[in-house]
Amino acid sequence: MDVDLEMLKKHEEWNESYYFNFHDNNNDLTAFMRIGNKVNKNEKSMFFYLMSPSITAGIKLETPCDDKPLNIAGLDYQKLESGQWKLKYEGPIFNPLDKTEFKVKMDVTWEALNPVMDYVDCVDEKETEMSSNVASEHYEQFGKATGRIEIDDEAFDIEALGERDLSRGIRAWGSPKMWMWINSEFSNAEAFNITKLSVDEGDIDAGYFYTGSVNEPLVKSDIDVEFNNGIPSKFSMNLVDKKGSEYSVAGEVVRFGMIPVDERMILIETLSKYNWEGKEGYGIAEFLVPKP
Repeated sequence: MDVDLEMLKKHEEWNESYYFNFHDNNNDLTAFMRIGNKVNKNEKSMFFYLMSPSITAGIKLETPCDDKPLNIAGLDYQKLESGQWKLKYEGPIFNPLDKTEFKVKMDVTWEALNPVMDYVDCVDEKETEMSSNVASEHYEQFGKATGRIEIDDEAFDIEALGERDLSRGIRAWGSPKMWMWINSEFSNAEAFNITKLSVDEGDIDAGYFYTGSVNEPLVKSDIDVEFNNGIPSKFSMNLVDKKGSEYSVAGEVVRFGMIPVDERMILIETLSKYNWEGKEGYGIAEFLVPKP
């Protein structure tokens, strides 16, 4: 059964989502951000978070749609040219646990380091249909971010690696039973991304492993996660690409933030450290799980 794309586009929850993250290892500073537009629902949403040894803070809100789909509440994306984006934020972020507020000004350029990966290269027709209530189109790319972030009176020169994600389709947060979205950059020429999506009909695995020449589409992922008080703490992965090559990667959560997305599900966004064939990398590991 083919997915009826035109019918999906008319769904109230049809969404176009632009997500970026990066981790500056020298400053031990992580940023992740998203802008989503649900035009049929007249809802534009955003979140912007920073994590460091001393800060875990962010902002999340929704507004009506307008004629600036990539600008909301101080967060602004500008596509400069193919594979290059200007990412800006100016405004407050908050730590709800201790009621602290930080004033942030960010101006960074994000530049791609590999070709865009289309998840359609990883899944068959059945898996495409199974994932249609989460995203019909899903693209991934890793890159480098350079620029400056000011937090209150402290300034950080940013030289970072990270991932961007573009998805279009229905975004019904309660549709999947769980998802894991995991990425890491080991160098300017080595990175991976894996998504494991669990729905009632089964699991969908997709992603890429890039080692300096091409994106090898990942078609299978075995992921074993250890939890500590309901929060992921360690995970080991065996990833298999379309050619049958296997990649063994271990991950360890360094720090995390939690983003409620609806009354039932919560998004746990972690900075994680990875080991692949003795190489160390950093990236985001994201877990969508039911609220405890």
